[in-house]
Amino acid sequence: MLIEIIIWYALILVIGMAAFPIVSIVCKNLSDRGYCISKIAGILILSYLAWLLSYLLSFSRGTVLLALAILCALSLLCIIYGKSEVHVGRDVVIRNEIVFFVAFIVFLVIRVYSPEIINFGEKFMDFAFLNAVMRSSQFPPHDPWFAGGLLDFYYYFGYLTVAVPCKISGIATAVTYNLGLVTFAALAANAAFGIGYDLTKKIRYGISTMIFVVFIANAHIVFDMAARLLNLETGSHEHIFRLWESTRIIPDTINEFPYFGFTFGDLHPHVISIPFQLLVLVLMLNIHRSDEIGIAIYGIGRTRILAGIILSALAIGALFQLNAWDYPTYLIIFTSIVLVQQYHAASIRNALVPIATVAVMSILLFMPFYLDFQGAGASGSGIGIVYQHTLLIDFIEIFALFLFLIFSFMFLRLDIDRRYVVALIPVAALSMIFFQTLIITIPLTLLCIYLLFHEVHEDMKSDRFIMVLVLTGSLLAIFCEIFYLDDHFSAPNERMNTVFKLYLQIWILWGIASGYCLYRSISLLKRRSSRNRGNKTIWIIIFCILFASCGICSLTITAERISFDHNPRSLDGTMYLNLSDRGEYRAISWIRREIPGTPVILEAPGRDSYSTDSRVSAFTGLPTLIGWRWHEIMWGRGWDEIGPRVKDADTIYRTHDVPLAIDLLDEYNVSYVYVGAAEHERYDESGGLYKFEDEDYFECVYIGSVQIYQLKGCP
Repeated sequence: MLIEIIIWYALILVIGMAAFPIVSIVCKNLSDRGYCISKIAGILILSYLAWLLSYLLSFSRGTVLLALAILCALSLLCIIYGKSEVHVGRDVVIRNEIVFFVAFIVFLVIRVYSPEIINFGEKFMDFAFLNAVMRSSQFPPHDPWFAGGLLDFYYYFGYLTVAVPCKISGIATAVTYNLGLVTFAALAANAAFGIGYDLTKKIRYGISTMIFVVFIANAHIVFDMAARLLNLETGSHEHIFRLWESTRIIPDTINEFPYFGFTFGDLHPHVISIPFQLLVLVLMLNIHRSDEIGIAIYGIGRTRILAGIILSALAIGALFQLNAWDYPTYLIIFTSIVLVQQYHAASIRNALVPIATVAVMSILLFMPFYLDFQGAGASGSGIGIVYQHTLLIDFIEIFALFLFLIFSFMFLRLDIDRRYVVALIPVAALSMIFFQTLIITIPLTLLCIYLLFHEVHEDMKSDRFIMVLVLTGSLLAIFCEIFYLDDHFSAPNERMNTVFKLYLQIWILWGIASGYCLYRSISLLKRRSSRNRGNKTIWIIIFCILFASCGICSLTITAERISFDHNPRSLDGTMYLNLSDRGEYRAISWIRREIPGTPVILEAPGRDSYSTDSRVSAFTGLPTLIGWRWHEIMWGRGWDEIGPRVKDADTIYRTHDVPLAIDLLDEYNVSYVYVGAAEHERYDESGGLYKFEDEDYFECVYIGSVQIYQLKGCP
């Protein structure tokens, strides 16, 4: 295990170093030259190049190494053409590498104590997709739960960012699944630290920003304890310290936050995309810091302009392929940042060209994906109107710490007539006629707009950048109270995914803003402390209480997660099977080792989602007739496609008619038949399993408590 960790860690460092010259030329306005995002950018560029080359060649280790060579060549060109630009201080390297290493170790320990890829959450699906990408030679990858189908309905690019270093290292996917989670968490921590440091030039506030974005939780436990003490009705009294409850505060929705995602262990698109969202935000900060106009905001000279446009477009465009919900939000943030920057450069007319160039390029760079993409299964059927709104207390419970810091800074920063502030009170109160959270989001929106276009000193330009983030988060919160994306979830869960995905974006945006607001609030309070020391003391007490409230939840989540399972410590997510079902573990290991390519394997058809069904296809990446049925329905397949496959799979196992079974197997191009505990449980009574012993048609290629049969004549 230690050797695998060292190889993986060293590989991530190499990829980061290979990409840094490119990032350094682009991020000339940042104090660290973008070093905090060099590893994220390297993984993105390398994955993109490997993906693009796979359309011409095939997705293999050789192709990935060729992509790495191209990345190094591009960096060499940047070094040649931007000699004075490609440099960074030793202190910057040491600072960022310490942050990355510490975060890596923290999340590595959590994963070592809880590596199991089990049917709790989306782990089976995520592992199935990762294995499918690893086995595929072309893109889009095959659908492991619908033989003959493709993952052309799903944003699979995030799994590719794990598969690419996996191809180079040769480490098994059962291990890289967990190493990927650790890496994404550490990358997010490094980027959050970098943006916090660059905004404040203070290490402690870089650390604060990192904690707010990546390590802190919401205040659920303290709010729940208060409700118990006050004898108020809540929905989670019996499970006060359960990590699940902290993400189910708003009824019939999900309100995850990064620390939960990294700790819970689903290698899912919303988790994978977190460091890439931060990559975009760091690039946007670099643009915001520019004093140039028009296309020159990306740099002076053709090399810098080209590198700036391509990297910005690549980072923004990749978000759709990583987690489609993030793309429109960050395209809007990018547009807003450029407009605000150009407005204050007295050149708003010149904003159209840099905005349009990156927006168009963000689509063109991923055109092969869009040409294959079948959006009906991923996007839902339109926009619906919300009828169940978020209670104010629930909203505060989730974002209490962030709201306190943001409003503190705003009111300390404001120099407008206090009558205008007082006027906001009745406006906010009247807004509650529509829904409760407007009492917060309306003042927040109006104050942000005022501060965005209010003149500030040059050393406070960062205020405007933060206001864009706060304003975007506020508008996202308002959107969730009015609209929802109409997907396959019916009432009362119709807005579950909308709140889930958009609240996670709000957390990232407000987490960064809160790190900066903490710095600015303390600075402003120090200036005023001579007049009124009591206000500062009260402010610090409230902050400490809220911070401790959120920290308690993080600690309990960690404690519960690492004590959830009691298997040997490992990074192999399938090792637990060796204890619970050694026969299946050995059979799956044999398949992974001995069966190359993507031949179809028949296993008992999946029934309910979040069950142990479809484990063979999930753990090997081989396509099966039908996996988790509800998931396939959510991805856009109808029962008219799924039902016949379920019936045919049952028939193949049950029938005594060998020619009928062979005809059905041939119809779906099945090469292997798996007979394990699930198949015996379902089909033993029929007696149909004995037909697979017919050596005229089948060859038993693996025997143990599990039998695997190969159809004769199949490669």
